[in-house]
Amino acid sequence: MEEVTFKELLNRFLLEAKLSGRREQGLIGLRSRIPKLFAYILEMSLTFDIFGVNQALDYQGWLLSTGRLDGGKYSSRTIHSYLVAAGSFFDFLVKKGIVFSNPFKEITYLRAEAKLPRDILKEKEINKLLDYFSHYDEEKTLKLKIRRYRMHVLGELLYSTGLRITEAASLKVSDIDFSMSLVRVNEGKGGIARTVILNDYTMSVLKKYVSEIRPLILTAWHDGELLFGTGWQQFGKWANAALKEAVDRLAIPNVTCHGFRHALGFHLLRSGCSVRSIQAILGHRSLRNTEIYTKVEKKDLKRILDTYHPRQWRGKTA
Repeated sequence: MEEVTFKELLNRFLLEAKLSGRREQGLIGLRSRIPKLFAYILEMSLTFDIFGVNQALDYQGWLLSTGRLDGGKYSSRTIHSYLVAAGSFFDFLVKKGIVFSNPFKEITYLRAEAKLPRDILKEKEINKLLDYFSHYDEEKTLKLKIRRYRMHVLGELLYSTGLRITEAASLKVSDIDFSMSLVRVNEGKGGIARTVILNDYTMSVLKKYVSEIRPLILTAWHDGELLFGTGWQQFGKWANAALKEAVDRLAIPNVTCHGFRHALGFHLLRSGCSVRSIQAILGHRSLRNTEIYTKVEKKDLKRILDTYHPRQWRGKTA
């Protein structure tokens, strides 16, 4: 099969996925992962009609051995995402009558490990960062004041709710229930909607933003329905760049906007919140995803034990 045919199939697949309700972020993932399957088919001189269970298993092994362009190995989590994408593509081929069955439904995928978050900010660091954003009047120009103020609103929202940046950017003003301190997330990961709760301070910040400041800072080219006026790709890049500048200035560990979500989960655990409650707050479908924060807690406890245990100096010379 010629490469151009692969491209045509990919475009048809992505269009159908979009029409079926696949989110923009999911489409981007599929667009980047399916060509890897095509590369394997070309390298092995295969065609779709002879692609069976053995070939699906071999594809998994091929992903393990080929790895990234920089020579590094794919994590099991990454390989799992490639296999899921390939399975979705073969579902499309079955639907279009190009193949009779989906071999990826017959194999056991590598288990995607629950990845341990890196450099989770401690409570003191989060407070320092959020306090910095709240003092937006310190900036010298109006443009910089607005930039820092928007990060103030976003930071409080992310740390209050644990929203992903893609979810926050997709929020509409109409998604906020000010009377109940709730936010309806319609653009959740995996297309799953949920409701998140706002703390009192974040609610007051959002009320001021929506009623007083937002009408003044949004321009004609902004999307009037979106809470922050911009889609997630552009808004996410802007927010992460502003966050990088802030953490550099404050000399705290570098994080992206997703760091607020990890910090919330970790801080709730340290405060005695149950893992089940954290799961509900963060919207994890699997408790296994939430339990990564218990690993961070154990790691933190080991560091404390190694530092303060009375036997720490045994075997060391003065």
